[in-house]
Amino acid sequence: MKSSELLYLYGGLDRRVRCLVFSVRCWARAHSITSSIPGAWISNFSLTVMVLFFLQRRTIPILPTLDHLKELAGPLDKSVIEGNDCTFVSDFTKIRLQDNTETLEQLLQEFFEFYGTFAFNRMSINIRKGREQNKPEMSPLHIQNPFEPALNVSKNVNGTQLERFVALCRESAWMLQQREFNVPHGGSATRNNAPWGLAALLMPSVSQVAGVKGRKKRKREPASERIKGLLESLKNSEVKS
Repeated sequence: MKSSELLYLYGGLDRRVRCLVFSVRCWARAHSITSSIPGAWISNFSLTVMVLFFLQRRTIPILPTLDHLKELAGPLDKSVIEGNDCTFVSDFTKIRLQDNTETLEQLLQEFFEFYGTFAFNRMSINIRKGREQNKPEMSPLHIQNPFEPALNVSKNVNGTQLERFVALCRESAWMLQQREFNVPHGGSATRNNAPWGLAALLMPSVSQVAGVKGRKKRKREPASERIKGLLESLKNSEVKS
């Protein structure tokens, strides 16, 4: 419950947060980085924490660290659960944000570049401190639980899945740098009704270029129908949760 409350707080601090989380989760679902079936995949919670951490690590941070939110907490915000300090401010008016003016388009590309070059082999993700820390264990992906620092919320993720994630991040960052994927007019792409922007990142071609192997090929649906179905499934999962 406290984790959900924290995510709600972060989502309400800046309008770009929820949009970026939704875009990244949509992209991850499209390429089977996340799954509704338990396994070695990155979970939606882990992915959301990665987005929050990225926003804390901007040159001008968009989100404050959890430690800062704890410093702003009042007496009524005090919360200790099973010996774990889950205290953070609940009054939005006490939080002063820095003046970051980056667009969602910039942030999406920077997100892919950030994790496409992140030192996962030796660094841990920690939104409490808002900075990388040396990994305390050898798990491929280490994301500290916000309220139980000794726990790794991504311990289930294996090396193969992490490699897929990094490869797709690099490929997506490259695509967003190319004009033909970012402009909805001009050239043969428009004549063929080819997807552009975020929609282009949801197409199977990204996975294929990134070298995803060993998966049964499925018949491709038209881009618009495929994307429509994906967005609808994400909506339904949000309502259920």
